[in-house]
Amino acid sequence: MLAPKIDYSDREERIAFIRERFSCKYPACGGCGSCHMPSGESAMTTFADYIDGKTEFITINSRLWSKP
Repeated sequence: MLAPKIDYSDREERIAFIRERFSCKYPACGGCGSCHMPSGESAMTTFADYIDGKTEFITINSRLWSKP
């Protein structure tokens, strides 16, 4: 599933996307790490600006995963 664009989605759709994308798949995940963000915070906190319609998901995601 692709992240809904801010211009074409509402807050509830963006929340649903984050919850689905970063839900813990334990015990079937095999250590996928979806529920663990590099910042040490929850996905809901990490992507709060996306949820609130301030910054696109891809922008936050690219900053998050490109940190050394």
